[in-house]
Amino acid sequence: MDSIIVPAPAKINLALKIKGLRTDGFHEVELIMQSISLHDRIEIRKNKGGISIKTSDSSLPIDRANLAYRAAEEILAYANLSAGVDIYIEKNIPVAGGLAGGSTDAAAVLMGINKLFDLSLAEEVLQDLAAKLGSDVPFCLHGGTAFAYGRGEKIRQLPDIERLDLLIINPGIPISTPWAYAQYDRLGKESSIPVEKLLKHIETGQEISWQEGWANDLEEVVLEEYQELALIKERLKGLGVPFVLMSGSGSTVFAVLENQEQGERIRAAWPEKKDFIISAWTVKKDFPELW
Repeated sequence: MDSIIVPAPAKINLALKIKGLRTDGFHEVELIMQSISLHDRIEIRKNKGGISIKTSDSSLPIDRANLAYRAAEEILAYANLSAGVDIYIEKNIPVAGGLAGGSTDAAAVLMGINKLFDLSLAEEVLQDLAAKLGSDVPFCLHGGTAFAYGRGEKIRQLPDIERLDLLIINPGIPISTPWAYAQYDRLGKESSIPVEKLLKHIETGQEISWQEGWANDLEEVVLEEYQELALIKERLKGLGVPFVLMSGSGSTVFAVLENQEQGERIRAAWPEKKDFIISAWTVKKDFPELW
């Protein structure tokens, strides 16, 4: 096998709880994370040496500033391979949108190179390599539904939730994650998100009730500063969707829908034509629906 194509699904945060600032400068968090059908496609091809990246999005870096490049470096060095790879990223996930677009590309590169070169690396090794690259990368290796804690790099896989139909909206506003966390720190608030109760809902297979405290601690400070996002959320609520939440530090907002038809009606009538807006749905661990 000389090449492989790997799907790299986006993620949303069904819950994002901030527990406090750690001594290493990161925040202690508790996250309930979920993979969705919106995904990049990563093609990896063997070459005789070196790493090259091409992408469908000209705004993306093609050197070590791209997390996918560093993922290739890490795994090739770990396996002591003299061969290299050419990587093509078909970019469909909005950049810097709180959807783990860079992290999922990096995870796809780790998985793809492991398969392409028949490395058969242990799961623990892949998780360690992923954690070196970023907090979201370990989750993105397998996706599905998971609980993440620590700085977000420690993962406990959860039972896959029943499919949720979604609408994903991103107005193209760049939001700094460090800024969002710093703004939250200034509030001096203690999070009230009942993560243990929410986890129990998933672990026992209960139907999700969106009145149980699903929330994102960063949403308040981000929506206060970026009124465009607040307007998106208000507009979606006014259209009768069951639940709306910002993912990560933004600027993506997702809506849980009654069905895909509701999403298509909203998308067709959406007044802001510059917004990225797409129907999606939740996918299972290892995302078999996307291969």
